[in-house]
Parts: sequence; C-alpha cells; structure tokens
Amino acid sequence: MRNDFFYTPYELALIILHHSMDVVSYMNLLSSICHNEDDFIPIEYRLNHKRFILHTMDNLHSLCQIEYDSDEENVIKNDMETFGLSNNYEYTDSAKTIYNITFKELRLRILYINKNGYARMKLRTLLSSLGYKRRSKAIIDYINSCLSFYHISTFLKDNVPCDITEIGLDEMIVFRVKN
Repeated sequence: MRNDFFYTPYELALIILHHSMDVVSYMNLLSSICHNEDDFIPIEYRLNHKRFILHTMDNLHSLCQIEYDSDEENVIKNDMETFGLSNNYEYTDSAKTIYNITFKELRLRILYINKNGYARMKLRTLLSSLGYKRRSKAIIDYINSCLSFYHISTFLKDNVPCDITEIGLDEMIVFRVKN
C-alpha cells in the first residue's frame, strides 16, 4: 500500500479550509475519519487518533496564519514604500507535497460533507482538477487506481454504471462510495 494514498493532516486541513467548515463541523469530520476511515489514516496515527486530530488542527492553524501573515506582509510593504524604506526580507513557504487530494476530498465529500451519499462532476472538471485538459491512457489509469483505492464507483444518469474511458468529456458523472 502506498503512503501517498493516506489522508495527511495537512491535506485534511486544506479540505477543511476549502469547505469553510466551522469548528463543530470539522471536529465531527475528523472524529468520523478516526472512527470509520482507519484504513486511510497513516500508520503512525492509527493507534493515536488524538495526535492525528491535533496535527490536523495545527496544520489548519498554520494555514490560517499564513493567510493572515500574507495580508499583514502586504500592508507592511505598502507602508515601507510610502515612507521610502527598503526591505530585503523574502518570505518563503516550504511547499508541502500533496497527493491524490482530489480523490480524498471526493470520498470525504460523499461520505461526510454532502450528506446525500454522492457527488457529481463532469469528466472535464475532474481532469481539470488534476491539471489535464485531455484524457490519456496514463491519466485514466491513474484515475481508475485512485477510484479503486478509495472505493468510489462511477455512474451516469439513472444509476447506469459507467467506465470513464468510454464516456464523453462533458458527461456528468455521479460518484458513490461502494459499501
């Protein structure tokens, strides 16, 4: 099993921010993940869910702080330019590696965020979220491996199962988590 398929605290923090969740909502989400998604939690956190939740909250706080610092940095730059001062300080953020977040977010949205048991999106939108405009064998194989790992099935209208290699780019796909 590849480690890049697991939910990381950083990626969960990004998903929480993306959905603008309040504290109660994201604590319910994290609690549900700890109780129901143990196979998707990194091995080092499986026996210590409290640590997993705390690391996610730390990442969430850091992401919020970066947004605040960025806004404050712009104000300081404007003030320094106004007064003719120079600042040679450059803020660099160490980039965190993110894998499969589209599919992680899709699974969590279906199970815990939407509450309706499915998510819909066009194939073109899915490809775009992965950084592609056209489908190729490599990207379709990647999508299928992620759908398989996260136990996500694809359907067309009226619950007709579909294969993403055979449908049009602008067809609406319904995603459901297999039981």
